[in-house]
Amino acid sequence: MLRQFKIQHRLIGTFLVVSILPILFLGYYSYQLYSESINDKLSKSTFQALSLVNKNLLAELQNYQFLCGSISTNEFVQENLSKGLKQEPINEKAKEDAMDAIFRTIFPSHVINVSIFDAEHRLFYELGFETVDNHSLVQAMRDVDANAPYDGLTYVKTMRSYDTVVLGRKIHAMEDSTVPIGYAFIFISGDLFSKNILSSVNLGTGSKMMIMGRDGTVLSANDEETPLGGPYLDPELIRQIKDHQQQDIHSFSLQVNGAEQQVSYIYNEQIGWYLISLLPFSYINSETSKITVSMTIIMILMVICCIIIISFMSSSIVKPIKKIISFCNQISTGNFSSRIKDDKEDEMAILSYKINMMVDEIEHLMQNQKLDQKRKRELELQMLQSQINPHFLFNTLNTLRWLAIINHVPVLSNGISSLSELLRSTILDRDEQITIRQELENLSNYFEIQKIRYADSFQVEYDLDEKLLDCLIPKLILQPVAENAIIHGLSEHSKAIEIRISVQQQEELICIEITDNGKGFDTSAVQETDRTSNKKLSGIGITNVDERIKLYYGESYGLFITSIIGEGTCCRIIIPVQKTP
Repeated sequence: MLRQFKIQHRLIGTFLVVSILPILFLGYYSYQLYSESINDKLSKSTFQALSLVNKNLLAELQNYQFLCGSISTNEFVQENLSKGLKQEPINEKAKEDAMDAIFRTIFPSHVINVSIFDAEHRLFYELGFETVDNHSLVQAMRDVDANAPYDGLTYVKTMRSYDTVVLGRKIHAMEDSTVPIGYAFIFISGDLFSKNILSSVNLGTGSKMMIMGRDGTVLSANDEETPLGGPYLDPELIRQIKDHQQQDIHSFSLQVNGAEQQVSYIYNEQIGWYLISLLPFSYINSETSKITVSMTIIMILMVICCIIIISFMSSSIVKPIKKIISFCNQISTGNFSSRIKDDKEDEMAILSYKINMMVDEIEHLMQNQKLDQKRKRELELQMLQSQINPHFLFNTLNTLRWLAIINHVPVLSNGISSLSELLRSTILDRDEQITIRQELENLSNYFEIQKIRYADSFQVEYDLDEKLLDCLIPKLILQPVAENAIIHGLSEHSKAIEIRISVQQQEELICIEITDNGKGFDTSAVQETDRTSNKKLSGIGITNVDERIKLYYGESYGLFITSIIGEGTCCRIIIPVQKTP
């Protein structure tokens, strides 16, 4: 595919790729490394900031927990809540005095209401600064029950629409801590968390901090646009936080509200809240964008330098190539008078020198071509003469056959006819493979010729599977085996022998057997004689037959001979079935 472009263009492209790719790789690697380093450091610093904020929150919340604890352990509250279970009347003045005594001890500045309920959810005491609806109170009680034995936090909105976080605690009897006798609720102004604590920490441009309950309810946030008292705008946030909490991962990246954010969180198990920070990656990557601009400028400058260098380099390569092309165009028109002049020492100069040598050789070859033309005409005449000889031989044999017929000598006529056909199949037929039918016809002609020599010393029988006669086999593999049967089968006492030829199929193989009941022989001695002697009609021995079969089909096939002296010989040829196309 590259050869479709000119060398000059390939050189420019190669230099640009080789120069730009490392820059891009290093730039990308540096960018990723720098970004990961910034993310890691910001993740750690954010988590440290969250830890400090969390400590401040817990420290501030301890005042309210202390107030809640003072109410829960107050003797008057304990005694009257226990009486409330027995439906006994309560001394209101004594209740007010007891509560005033508690509030004089501790009353944090952001408390907007205090409520106490008995175990049956009936109001025991309420400070009355701000009130909430019954639905919010029921939800707060549920949260306290769910977080027991720890305190519970619930977001509520007062009747005058103030954002409030309710700290609730279940009150147990002092005599038996397993018996719940009521609830104590401290209503804390939402400004304590959102403005006094969360807003005092700025993690970066676009960052957010919020307090979220374990169920995903937003209790407080430093962003006024974040709705409180319900699930966060992106429900995937709390799900991902809980998934990472199981893996003990406190910082991770997440697509929140359509923007990639770095999320960090701290979970307070006793209070049941998550302190969460969201830091946008646009702020994190603001520094890396400056590096990207600088690297882009550097890369452009390096590309310009590379183009200038490439122009000089390509000129030193392309100009000699164009000179060679121009010279080759002259050679193609038959002009051999000029030569390439290049006295430099680089590869192009060596190529020019070699081309000049090739042109010299071409001139020399053209001079010899005229002599070769004359020699070619002489060889063509000799080829015509060699073609005349076989035709002359077959015409002569045909003439002798007709003379034998005219003189009523059928034996001679049949012998000449068989010899003619046998020679025609071996001399004129150039096919390497023929059908079994054709090979048997050649074998029949061979038997006719041998009967002239040996008279009636042998008889031939055939046992053929007609379905296999059109299968292909190598030419001239049966005649040497049959010749071996005649030569080694006839005895000195002129006893006639029977030669049986069988062609049968055994599974996926063809088995051709040539057996005789002659005198038999020592197979090892005959094979050694066969390798060293060519005194055969065809000049092909049985060893050659075996080697040819193995070359055609593989080592598992071939010619297998068994002979018993005095009983006869069996030659078995095993080849695969090969149908004609």
